[in-house]
Amino acid sequence: MTSHVASAFAEVSTVRSVQLEPGSEDGATMAGALGPQSAAVPRHSYEQHKEAMKAYQFETRNPSLLGGQSSKEVVFSGQYVPLNTKNRAVEQDGERSSNFVENTLMTALSSNNDSSTVVMLLGPAGVGKTTAVQKMLLNWAEGKHLQQFGFIFPFAFWRLNVLEQEMSLEELLHKQHRHLPLGSLGPILQSPQSLLFVFDGLERYQHQLDVPSDSDLCSETTKPAPLSVLVASLVRGTLLRGASILITARTRAELQSFSEVDCNHVEVLGFSVEQRKTYFHKFFKDSENAQKAFQHTEQKMGFHDIFRLPVFCWTTCTMLKAALEAGEDLPETLTQVFACASASLIRDHALEKEAARGLMLGLARMATHNLLNNTVLCSQKETAAFGLQQFLTSPVLLGFLSLEGDPTSENYTLSFLSPAIQDFLVAASYYLAMSEAESVGDMLQRFEGCAELLKTFLSGLSNALQRNPLEGVVGQFSCDHLTSFTGWLRNEAEEAWQSWSVDRRLSPIRLLHQCQNEALVKEITATQGSRLGACVLTAWDAVALSYIAMCCGGLEDLNLYNNKNLTEDITQRLVAAFTYSHKLILSSCVLSPGSFAHLASALSRGRTIEVDLSYCRTMGDAGAKMLCEGLQESRLQILRVPVCGLTAASCDELASVLMQESSQLRVLDLRANKLEDQGLIQFSRGLSSAHCKLQELRLQDCDLTGMSMGTLSQALCSGHSEIRTLGLNGNNLSDVGLEPLTHILRNSKSKLQCLLLPECYLTKACCEGLAEALRSGCCSLTELDLSCNELEDPGALQLCEALKARSCPLKVLRLVRCELGQATFQELGSVLRSKSSKLRHLEVGLNNVGDKGAKHLFEALADNSCQLEHLDVEMIALTDNSLEAICSALRANSSLKELVLKNNELTDASVPSLVQLMQDSRNMQALNLQYNDFSEDAFEIMDACGKIKY
Repeated sequence: MTSHVASAFAEVSTVRSVQLEPGSEDGATMAGALGPQSAAVPRHSYEQHKEAMKAYQFETRNPSLLGGQSSKEVVFSGQYVPLNTKNRAVEQDGERSSNFVENTLMTALSSNNDSSTVVMLLGPAGVGKTTAVQKMLLNWAEGKHLQQFGFIFPFAFWRLNVLEQEMSLEELLHKQHRHLPLGSLGPILQSPQSLLFVFDGLERYQHQLDVPSDSDLCSETTKPAPLSVLVASLVRGTLLRGASILITARTRAELQSFSEVDCNHVEVLGFSVEQRKTYFHKFFKDSENAQKAFQHTEQKMGFHDIFRLPVFCWTTCTMLKAALEAGEDLPETLTQVFACASASLIRDHALEKEAARGLMLGLARMATHNLLNNTVLCSQKETAAFGLQQFLTSPVLLGFLSLEGDPTSENYTLSFLSPAIQDFLVAASYYLAMSEAESVGDMLQRFEGCAELLKTFLSGLSNALQRNPLEGVVGQFSCDHLTSFTGWLRNEAEEAWQSWSVDRRLSPIRLLHQCQNEALVKEITATQGSRLGACVLTAWDAVALSYIAMCCGGLEDLNLYNNKNLTEDITQRLVAAFTYSHKLILSSCVLSPGSFAHLASALSRGRTIEVDLSYCRTMGDAGAKMLCEGLQESRLQILRVPVCGLTAASCDELASVLMQESSQLRVLDLRANKLEDQGLIQFSRGLSSAHCKLQELRLQDCDLTGMSMGTLSQALCSGHSEIRTLGLNGNNLSDVGLEPLTHILRNSKSKLQCLLLPECYLTKACCEGLAEALRSGCCSLTELDLSCNELEDPGALQLCEALKARSCPLKVLRLVRCELGQATFQELGSVLRSKSSKLRHLEVGLNNVGDKGAKHLFEALADNSCQLEHLDVEMIALTDNSLEAICSALRANSSLKELVLKNNELTDASVPSLVQLMQDSRNMQALNLQYNDFSEDAFEIMDACGKIKY
């Protein structure tokens, strides 16, 4: 691929001149722009200046593979794409507004007040600031925009570096714009409101713009002053008050000198995805190649922030074009693009390996200096220290650096064309250095916060395929250093995946993706699931996760809990990760509407058996419909969609899934969706199907009433139902609604084993039918939860009678907060002593029976016939008076494993005996004493026993 880059450069269009259209400005328009005091300005000066501005360039360099095209070339070659901006001055209601940079600048510069208008255009190197200003300048010269300005005076800061002596503003203008006679500048400057000064590239100015005090500022256009004072005086309005000033810079930090100036900050955002697509089609003459290159870039690399930069898009397009024309493989990673581009620059200038290696190491020394000292420019003295002087006259240097000034003198500066190349060079120099180097960890710590892509390039260059082009021109990398990095990456991944920090856990995933080493990925991730937790995934994270899932052939689980950024784009890039994950946790995530289609696509052809979408409130019926389409042919066995905004409209789709012969669904959790009776009636069609394999159905808090229970009962009694667990908590079933459910329990074809009915508005009236069903001999129910219903003693006593029957299969019973009294507790004690009872788990908390009521249970525990394993008597008003009964029961009982006594009125006095009891007991595994009346001293005593929870 690299051998074809030279031919790609040959096709770059040359800059063509533009003629001023005659009559584009009449005398009246010109006079209006220049103001009444400008009558002395000759018309030809105005026209001559506009003509000169059509050819003006902020930069005068040739295209560079790593530095991009010149701004003027972009404008005239037809490849210019307008960029979006963020302008805080026009943001409203906390929302950021975007607009094309030209329009934003025109708005920002259209102030009508008498004070100076100052606009700061911000953005990283290569984002297109200079090109955008160049385009604005050309539009003005052609009479299209900003015609309120009679004259625009552009300056490049790097050109001003050599102007160290004092001079007046008029002399400065004449020196930089020779087409304007010195005598004509006086009249021109008499109308400040018609003037716009543009200063481009503040970061490349060598001198300070700080002015000690206002008294040092300049106010006269003919008075000599240092350049920094002239610029500061223009910006602060003491010189040519009312003039407009536009300054471009990379960051706000560079504008510290103007921190007190009232100015408008406009940030250039770079290419959006659609703008990149437009640019690719402008670059490639062949639309098929343009589309192929664009899709490849977006899928493989377009998620990196650097692809917002037009300058890097040009680099990538140049490399892709050469590869496509040669029929070679396209670069897969960011590292590969930089490696191939660097190798091409060196090869095209026929450097020997030894010289090329020296060049790379010298550039790396300069990059290290710049990064660690947060500087952009390097002087002649520094260049000598880096070992770059021998390359000053070689064109290859200009592929990496911008040379400003005369290289044969001492008054020149060097700066990198692209900040990212600095990180790449430092990474390459680590592998190129054959002597013993600092550890990877130490190096990364030294560059922390100033070399964002260093880890990325170190990882990419550790892969032989990616570094081969570079090794071909500079020689072999150090095997020891390659081994050291791989070892560091192994340790980093192991430590990161044990960390609570989501960002840290994501870091090795990104690096493994950049490394593109399948064997290493399998080795490092062999024992790791991808449990990322609450996080905001970037597109790179999504691509990296999918890459790792494919390398490993599957992930045990992918946990993206509470992710708030699952956009359609992110989800599309996660399809492979979804497809290869056995368990997918997306609970509390925010998925965009289009994301569910990509999720469905992954489920339809993947190996996922469990998906948790709990609390995905953006799902709704539309998302459920898309999801159901993917479930038709999926292997999914468990689907959890509680609190997902579903209504009855989703129930037909869900029923259709259950009716599919291919359906594997075993567990469906629909809690807290507003399905209502009509929805359940529709859904029951699926439950009646011979193909339905559902075993667990959760319908808690679904706005159901007793009206739909008959239909549900018919479905579960159809003979096809495999339902073992049915949750109906929090629905207003009432006693009337429970009656059809008892038919299920009495039906020999029913396989129902667990029925959950808390808060279903039941009363003692329902207990007779329920008791009959439990002892019917057909009932297979082993777990029943009737908590938070007003059963009272009359109802509970009927249930107790059923529990004594040999035909009653019940093992787990929950009667929490059921308004029970001592009579029920006495009868429950009788049940526990009954040899026919199968009860093993009993919860009767929040029934205010006190020590007297609880005594019946503790006495039953002491009986040899009692087989209870779990007893929960939370908040029943137990006091220390029950201590003796508790201790006697636990000493005698050999079956109980867990006792819950929390939220009672036990005090420190009971603690020593309970601790000793738990230490001596062989069968007791846990005692819960939380929220009793204990002091800190009691906590210290309980701390000695690991089986006590307090």
